[in-house]
Amino acid sequence: MDTSNVPIDRSTGPARSTGTAAVSTLGRQARRFVLASVAFLLAACSQLQLGYNNADTLLAYTLDSYLDLDDEQERLARSSIAALHRWHRATQLPGYVQLLDDAQKRIAGAVSAADVLAFNAGMRRALAAIGEQAAPDLAALALTLKPAQVDRLAERLASDTSKARRELVRFAGAESLEQRVQRYVERTEDWFGTVTPAQRETIRAALVRRPEAQQQWVDERERRQHELVAVMARIRAEQPPPATATAWLREYFAELAEPREAERRARLAAYRRENAELVAQLVNSATPAQREAIRGRLRGYAEDFGALAAKGAATGGRG
Repeated sequence: MDTSNVPIDRSTGPARSTGTAAVSTLGRQARRFVLASVAFLLAACSQLQLGYNNADTLLAYTLDSYLDLDDEQERLARSSIAALHRWHRATQLPGYVQLLDDAQKRIAGAVSAADVLAFNAGMRRALAAIGEQAAPDLAALALTLKPAQVDRLAERLASDTSKARRELVRFAGAESLEQRVQRYVERTEDWFGTVTPAQRETIRAALVRRPEAQQQWVDERERRQHELVAVMARIRAEQPPPATATAWLREYFAELAEPREAERRARLAAYRRENAELVAQLVNSATPAQREAIRGRLRGYAEDFGALAAKGAATGGRG
């Protein structure tokens, strides 16, 4: 199951794809530039293949909406995104299938927090590979940006965070705990089917233990956005050699997963650990029918990724 969006992690509850675990870790702003992340977030299982096959188009559209690309930049972006899509289909999808198959086997028995953390680490490695691959092309694009485009990126990201903060305030009233519990329950049921009263109480207890989790996540998200704008602005202003710009972006992506700052890294580790403990609790409390529902969702994603990988092999990674 998705280990990043259950209660405590961010504010959204279990989401639609097991791949979202690492995606949430990287943050929304990085997802704008990471093809597979977009694919994970596009659709539910039954729509994943359609979403993945059109991820290059969506990513190009998103880049344009955040940067207002000129014609030459758009051609550069589309060419780079198409190449990234081909690389991802040809080389990365079999690893996703293996990760999902392993998760299905784990669900059959007792699940520990360590199991959840290991799954999350696998997804982070998968996304790190995408960042590594995408960095040179993103650096090439950043070198062509104008000041107004960097300003637009900053404004659009700030608007995203403002919306998140408004939602946070909206759920900060006297009834916020029950409202949050209900939202998490609804998303948990996307994976489990109907939750039991005991599972609802597990969710409630987790939210009570971490009342500041939502605020902390919004703060972290805003910091990541500022860092993205800063590195893009630095590349534009200093016009370093492409290899240097690429190194700066790779450092940014690496920082998202494992911050260098000790205090920030410790907060992230605690965040992941507490979330993993909650996921393990919920899975271990699952009824046989709920476990089968979870396995079915995992199996569906694995089959979709397997079909996409097979299609890529048959077409030489072209589509």
